[in-house]
Amino acid sequence: MPLSARCHEASFARHSHLVPSGDRLLDLDSLIASLPARPDPAEVVAGFVPPPRFAAKRFDDYRPDARHPSQSAAVERLRRIAAELRNGGGGWLRKMLGGRPAGSGVYLDGGFGVGKTHLLAALWNESPRPSAYLSFDELVYTIGLLGVEGTRAAFSACRLVAVDEWELDDPGNLKMALAFLRGALADGIRVATTSNTIPNELGAGRFDQKNFRSEIEELATAFEVLEIEGEDYRHRRFEADPGRTRFLDAAALAHAEAAAPPRGLAADFPALLAALGEVHPIRFVTLVESLDELLVRGLAPITSLFDGLRWVHFVDKLYDRAVPLAMTSTIALGEIFPRDFLTGAYGKKFSRCLSRMEEMLGERSARPAAR
Repeated sequence: MPLSARCHEASFARHSHLVPSGDRLLDLDSLIASLPARPDPAEVVAGFVPPPRFAAKRFDDYRPDARHPSQSAAVERLRRIAAELRNGGGGWLRKMLGGRPAGSGVYLDGGFGVGKTHLLAALWNESPRPSAYLSFDELVYTIGLLGVEGTRAAFSACRLVAVDEWELDDPGNLKMALAFLRGALADGIRVATTSNTIPNELGAGRFDQKNFRSEIEELATAFEVLEIEGEDYRHRRFEADPGRTRFLDAAALAHAEAAAPPRGLAADFPALLAALGEVHPIRFVTLVESLDELLVRGLAPITSLFDGLRWVHFVDKLYDRAVPLAMTSTIALGEIFPRDFLTGAYGKKFSRCLSRMEEMLGERSARPAAR
């Protein structure tokens, strides 16, 4: 079956072969060693659907903040886009031309925690099939795996391609993103994306924008921008600076290990971080799919930028798939990354990671003590 016909059919399968036999909990080394050296392209593309945390999101369960009218305006615009897609997108023009009209893009811009991913998943859920949903990192890795034309072919039948967290880290990403966007729009695909950065500022601080001004402008003009204002919704439930309050002590973590499900993983933080460096980031999804819970001993500061970015991507996958997370730590949550990481070119990524870790650790600590 062609990849393009499968992009709506299935999520990533649970990888039962990753569970070592004979042990109650997963073993980190065995888990890493069991991952296939090269992902299967058909499996990768077939899995591009909203992850468990967002799989059931709809416009009706998004709660706009009345203090920020842009949130309600974004919902209404996206509802209209979903209706256009359900009604055929091109209508009589498509019939006259014997195919699809040119595609278009919509870009959800806003800070982290304002519900952009919720709305993107809702758009996907209320749009016709076939459609694909993936992160920008997964898009980049897929282009690396299949090539530009192979990726275009894989998505060519999709009505909607929803890309979460659109970010340009370097000129290579810019060129790949632009090549994908040109092909998708030419194929009549509606492209929807979220980002923490307005299109004209993509890549700022990461590479010299002056040398790529025409490319950035071409990319920016392809999108209708919906600005979504507001504060991080997680702070409505959790603390803006949780410090050490979300971490477990050693005794509590030992109790959690004893009560963990069979597909739970308990690991020392340095070993886990080193193991992530041995795995291509596109395999993080497969890795996380094998976990029912993650228990981490001894969270410590991350001083390497590359290790930090890997950790950010890993946390994104844990968060998307709602994997319960518990940790011990001798540092406050905000001390994981150096200050220059948070104020530098990738600062929004690292801040998003802290926000998501706060939510996941808060969810775990809010579970009944008897668990």
